[in-house]
Order: sequence, then structure tokens, then C-alpha cells
Amino acid sequence: MTVVGVRSDALHVLAARLVAAADALREQASLLASGLGRCRSPGVSGGTVVLGAWVRVEADALRLVGPAGLWGEALALDALAVRVRLAARAYEEVERAAAAVLGAVRSGADGATRAGLLTDDGAVPVLRPVTPTWDARPFTGPADLVALGRGLDGGRVRVVELAEPGGGSAFVVVVPGTQEWSPRPGDNPFDLTGDVRAVLGDATVASAGVEAALTLAVVSAAAQGRAVDGAVLLVGHSQGGIHAAALAADPAFRARHRVTHVVTTGAPVGVFAVPGTVRVLSVEHADDPVPTLDLTPNPARPSWLTLRVGEGPGTDVRRHALDGYVGTLAAAQGAPRGTVPGLGAWEASAAAFLHRPVRSVTEVVIERGWQNPRP
Repeated sequence: MTVVGVRSDALHVLAARLVAAADALREQASLLASGLGRCRSPGVSGGTVVLGAWVRVEADALRLVGPAGLWGEALALDALAVRVRLAARAYEEVERAAAAVLGAVRSGADGATRAGLLTDDGAVPVLRPVTPTWDARPFTGPADLVALGRGLDGGRVRVVELAEPGGGSAFVVVVPGTQEWSPRPGDNPFDLTGDVRAVLGDATVASAGVEAALTLAVVSAAAQGRAVDGAVLLVGHSQGGIHAAALAADPAFRARHRVTHVVTTGAPVGVFAVPGTVRVLSVEHADDPVPTLDLTPNPARPSWLTLRVGEGPGTDVRRHALDGYVGTLAAAQGAPRGTVPGLGAWEASAAAFLHRPVRSVTEVVIERGWQNPRP
């Protein structure tokens, strides 16, 4: 299991830091050489012992300052910065290609809209509350959060209210993956239309329905006198991860709900500008082709932890299954502490959601309702 995440902007920042470090080394070398130059040799009059010691000091200083010392290290850092910049340019080409592909997808999707395909135009989310099917229990780690996505068929979304340490409520919102594959939008908004439109950054009935489900749970908790301005964690597999990242990247959604964490599995989410104030955990199987569909690596920053498991190109669609990702995270949690870099820190940051009592569970079925004649 590896931690990944590279983008050209991160490489450019690294190159700049390498150059700055090289300049600092050269400055220190110059100061040392200048200081040595101001010191006078004791000459023969100082005695052979003193003269010998001085010779050794000069030799050591020359080695420290010279090609094998600070100046040499500075040159090595300069050379490394050049290689990093070349890598950044290569990544920029990949990013431009990815942008071109996504642009072509948008053009094709917008063209399909004229035929009534791949469109949410004229549609609104309709919520139908249903009896919860989940056996409520505290979450022990991210594997439990991902497993919460089991049984969410038919457009079902699950919201779990947890007791925060301070007495208020935190909420975990679970979003399902793709359930319908026809390009013609139907009643279930977690379909191919939801996939394509969400990746393109468009508003979707599915995402609007997810927020409506969260609002329903918040209103219900508030009616019982509980403080409901607590943290929100969004978790989703496949398309569910896309919606989770899209909502976390939406400033308007964050203004209404205090999103602090996101968990995605098997989801292409690198295109979303989730702010650094939100802690993201993304898990990808290397042989699952779905996480790479956006052609964009996840950001490389402390607030976004990407765990990529396995090797090789993404060619095995069976590795996309939700249960496989639950097993991967369970194995990561069970490994000796520190084996999976960053996972322990992420779990510590998610204390508002882990090992906390469950207060309520809200489940709704989201359907695509039509304001105008159906396309």
C-alpha cells in the first residue's frame, strides 16, 4: 500500500524549494570562505604545532566549502531542481491532455442533452423516507464508514447522527455508487447521467438529494433540542465518492454544513478542488480502472491522503467492488501502527466520528422528479 498524489503545481513548488536550499548553501559557503579569508595564518612564528593545526583548519574549511562540500551540494540541488521541473512539464502535458478529454466529454454530453440523454435539466430531487436497514453501532475506523454503503440500492442515502464529545451532533452521510447505466435519465438519479454530470462539475439531482437528506436529519435532530452545527463527514464509493468530493468542493454547501472529512473508495475525484480545511481519505485499487477515469491524480498535500493498493494498470473491474475496498481498509486498520503512513493521523483527526454513540439513522430514497415534461 502506497501513498500517492502528484500534480505539476506541487512539483514546481518542490523545484523552487530546492533552488532556495541551494542558494542558502552557497550563501553559507561564501560566509565561511569570507570568514576564513579574514583570518591570518600564524606563520612559522606561531610554532609548528599551531601552524599544523591551522593548516588542518584550512584544509577542512576548503573541503567544507569546495566541490565536495557546500558548493557541490548546492550544485546537486540545482541539478535535482532541473529534473523536477522537467517532470513538472511532463505532468503539465498530461494535465492538458486530461483537460482536453474532459472538454470532449462535456461537448459530447451537452450534445446528448439535445436528445434527452445525460441531462438533469428540468429535474428536482424527490425524497421518500424509508425505514433504516442498518444495524446501528459506533464506527471503529474508516472500514466501518465505507461498509456503511452496503444495502443502498434503489437510490437510497443514509445519514447517521453521532454524539459529539461536547454534547452536539456530528453527521456521517453515505452516498451510493452507480445503480443505473442507461444514458436516458430515469427515476434513480444515481445513474450514468449523475456520473457524467458530476465529473464535469455540474449540479446534479443526486447531489441535491444528498444535501436534502442531510438537512432532513439535521432538522429532525434540532427538533429534539440537540445542537446540530457539528462536523459532517461525506463517504461514498464510486459515483458516491464523486458526489461526496463535489459537495465538499462546493463553497455554498460548506457554508450551510461544516464539512470536515471525506472518504472515497474507487472514485475519480482528483478534479475536485476540495479545500485544505477538509481532510480527505481516498482509497484506490491499482487494478481498478474507475479511479483513473478523470485522468487527474489526487492533490499531494497533507490534508488529502490517497492510499493506492497493488500494482499494474487498472484492468480488473472486479476490483471495483465495494466489499473489496472494505476489506482493504480493514487490513490497513489491522496492520501494525505506522505501517500505512498517514492513516493513523487521519483517524485521529476524525475523532468526532469514530467510537462515538449513534443517536439516529435517517434513510431516504432519492428519486428524480420532473418539473417540466420529461425529455
